[in-house]
Amino acid sequence: MIPEKKIAVFIPCYNAAGTIAATIGSVSAAVRDIGIPVPVYLCDDCSRDNSVAIAEKTWQGPGELIVHRNAVNSGERKTANDAFARFVGLYEWAFIIHADDIVKKEWLTGMYEQIRLVDDAKCFTVWSSFDSLDGATGRVVPGDDTGRINILERTPEQKRNYITKLYCSWHISGAAINVRLYQALGGFDITMAQFGDTDFFTRGLLAGYSDVYISRTLTYYRVVAGSVSSTSVRTNRDIREVVYIISKFRDILTAGEMRQLHKNLANLSFRRAGRWVIHPNIRNFMFCSATALRAMMQYAFSSKSKIQHAGK
Repeated sequence: MIPEKKIAVFIPCYNAAGTIAATIGSVSAAVRDIGIPVPVYLCDDCSRDNSVAIAEKTWQGPGELIVHRNAVNSGERKTANDAFARFVGLYEWAFIIHADDIVKKEWLTGMYEQIRLVDDAKCFTVWSSFDSLDGATGRVVPGDDTGRINILERTPEQKRNYITKLYCSWHISGAAINVRLYQALGGFDITMAQFGDTDFFTRGLLAGYSDVYISRTLTYYRVVAGSVSSTSVRTNRDIREVVYIISKFRDILTAGEMRQLHKNLANLSFRRAGRWVIHPNIRNFMFCSATALRAMMQYAFSSKSKIQHAGK
């Protein structure tokens, strides 16, 4: 007999008044569809708008919408870590959906079918594909919807490759995470708003845990102005995080992988410097240019060292 597992839904929220109604409405439908009790937690990170009031008005059950308000603005990563700490002992798996994304009615049902089958001592996340929804135009770009269930065996090199290419295919919004293994991994690195997904997913794989990928578009990822990605571009946060990633993982990466990271950092920084020429910002231009030059020097030095070593 396939065991039942205790699950919950976690929605981090900050100033989402323009999108939260669609998110809450879709989650309500998903909870009704699965047909088992699923507590839904809205964790508000000190929103300055009426996000919570809209969410409470929109919620249609079953059950109640459980609202938790942070005492101080903590950021999405710490909000997630704090929520999962509260989930320990209450739930085995938690689903995450961001307050500007939308789930399809079969989201919980489709994911839970796989969660019931996995070994909770080994699997740390179950996740799916998604459709991209343009928040301004409403245009939808379809994702991977072949219906396959994928459990991959990756080599150590393939696992580290997520670090060197910076972007992983795993997407936190819409994913389900094993609560106990989340805690074992130390949760999210709260300093990484942009590449925290890559960092968490890679650490899970390197720790020897497995993941299940469902090739079904069970959610809509809403592309909106003011998102983490767009904010990162304006503030160069993504570049700063790459510098941090290099220092964080340097002890486990090969020389070739370090060269690739320096190359990627240089390319990203040069492109961004060009942006600040077109949209003038001297401080940002100087930062990006200096970072690009340092990264190129690191890349050139390591490449030269490799050639010299090979010639001996």
